[in-house]
Amino acid sequence: MSAPVGGSAPSLLRRLLVHGPRGPFRWTAYVLGVTAFAAAVPTPLYPTYEHQFHFSAGILGLMFAAYTPGVLLTLFFIAPQAERVGRSRMLSLGMAFTALGSVTFALANGVLWLAVARVVSGLAVGATSSVATAAMSDLEPYRDPHHVARVAVAANFGGFAVGVVGSGFLVEYAPHPTQLIYLLPILGSALGWLALRVVPETATAAGSNLPLRVQRISVPPELERPFWVAAGGIAACYAIYGLFAALVPSYVRGTLGLASPLAAGAIVGLMFGLAALVQLATSQLRDRRALLIGFPLLVGALVVLVEVLLRTEASLLVLASAALGIAVGLTYMGSVTLVDRVAPEGKRGEMLAGFYCAGYLALAVPTIGVAELSERIGLTNAGIEFGAILAVAVVLLLVAVSRTPTPPGGGGRPRDLPGTVG
Repeated sequence: MSAPVGGSAPSLLRRLLVHGPRGPFRWTAYVLGVTAFAAAVPTPLYPTYEHQFHFSAGILGLMFAAYTPGVLLTLFFIAPQAERVGRSRMLSLGMAFTALGSVTFALANGVLWLAVARVVSGLAVGATSSVATAAMSDLEPYRDPHHVARVAVAANFGGFAVGVVGSGFLVEYAPHPTQLIYLLPILGSALGWLALRVVPETATAAGSNLPLRVQRISVPPELERPFWVAAGGIAACYAIYGLFAALVPSYVRGTLGLASPLAAGAIVGLMFGLAALVQLATSQLRDRRALLIGFPLLVGALVVLVEVLLRTEASLLVLASAALGIAVGLTYMGSVTLVDRVAPEGKRGEMLAGFYCAGYLALAVPTIGVAELSERIGLTNAGIEFGAILAVAVVLLLVAVSRTPTPPGGGGRPRDLPGTVG
């Protein structure tokens, strides 16, 4: 492992920020969590923006989905350069994008600037997610790849949960909420940037003249069936994320008549918070076994969500959020560990690129679909229709995983040094 980036960084800063052998690992996880936190902050504000800037539900859906192109752009064209320029520098770029996206949100005076802010938020996630996971694999002092996976997923879900609940609280009780709330991700990214000054660089080719690289997608033919099961799992999770985050704030305010950003934020945050806790509480339940439990739970939770939309009861919406959180947590963990277990070391980056691409593309579909459909049949009916479609899709995935054999054991592929993702 090479020397820390910025070797002249004050030793006082190191003593303040880095404690124990997992200190650098935890700060890298923090950087990952900050990008999710920043992406979540605007969620309770979308109904406010819709009213303030007078745009339709269809435009809101397109604006929400603008996140996806930003993620894919950096995931395929910028993040792959991390081995050449250094992972710490790439993560610092992610923190810069995080702060810039928050500043753009805070200064936005119309729907165009909101869309630009969403794209920049996507750039931050794309520049950070795969690079941070690769750095965490090398910084984990006990070489435990399952710990890396659990913490990375928990940082993503947990960061989102904290962001959406904290945003809802400040929007409801603080002055100037459409500006003040964005100070939090700006300060969070500044702290992340400082921490990266004292985190060791893990890219073995940093500073070399490696050619510019574009991330490819490649799946060996013999692994196509388990790959598509795993990709279907993450696509279902991201589609539910898109459906829930785009639907709930407007549903709570318009249909349930609760003009409380905190209530909307807490309901969305409950789902993501429980998904994060599942990663830490069920560490022995992995890949195919997790999917065989997660998919049926996902179907049941979606049925509850559809029932909630039919009855318009707030208490049932809380139940649906909790059920979806547990189901999404298991399904996501099963999908990630399955694709990691079957991917050959030489093809791991290409397979994971396709895996995450499937997830982020799925994120945009219900977001745009619900928004466009709600203008014709209403928000509630649009949510019911997409919830039912997702439930049928998950049933088909359950059939697929039950018929797809994978290598026995469920313990993951042992690696002395986990491979990179970016």
